[in-house]
Amino acid sequence: MKLLLIASLFLSTNLLFSQPIKPLQKPIIKTILPAANQLSEYLPMLKGKRVGIFANHTATIGSTHLVDTLQKLGIKITKAFGPEHGFRGTADAGEKVDNYIDKTTGIPVISLYGKKRKP
Repeated sequence: MKLLLIASLFLSTNLLFSQPIKPLQKPIIKTILPAANQLSEYLPMLKGKRVGIFANHTATIGSTHLVDTLQKLGIKITKAFGPEHGFRGTADAGEKVDNYIDKTTGIPVISLYGKKRKP
């Protein structure tokens, strides 16, 4: 009898304090977009302005460099500033990169990994 009372007390306590089972939800997956891919956010601010770009070879929209895309959209890019591997990523690690004119766009590129280390 004592065992039956303890067992029923144990089962009733478990039933009283148990929580209902919640159905599994699919995880919410949000895509994080780099700033370069959010043209609608910043393109209106660039229209009619002279623009300088600080970027490296990873600043792309799809497989096209940000500067190439902006130029095609009519944005006047006057200078580009490039870090260690150069603006288009063609320099080796640690290699000194001088200022140059970008062959694709004709834009002057100021190297920040040569004599100057800031714009």
